[in-house]
Amino acid sequence: MSTAYSHTYFLDGKLDVTGTTAVAPVLYVEPDGRHRGPHVSFHIDSKLSAEEQADIADCFARAVVSWAAELRANADKQRTTADELAAAQAEIERLRAEQGGAA
Repeated sequence: MSTAYSHTYFLDGKLDVTGTTAVAPVLYVEPDGRHRGPHVSFHIDSKLSAEEQADIADCFARAVVSWAAELRANADKQRTTADELAAAQAEIERLRAEQGGAA
């Protein structure tokens, strides 16, 4: 089942994601923390087999893990670039000091 709705939520450290299978499989994404504001819930049809339900959950998990890995790689790249820039600036300062402060 699909719908024509699109919602955008900006996530910060208050995010809460929970899942339950008590009545039917549901994944809750609460951008402002547990029960503190708008949320999105993804329900998996209880008429599907347990294997099919798990496959759908795995699809979510793979996408989130891939997204997180990409974000980590970007953070590592930015940190590396910042570290290299700081090292280059330190080397420039060292060379200036060797030359008596001349530019």
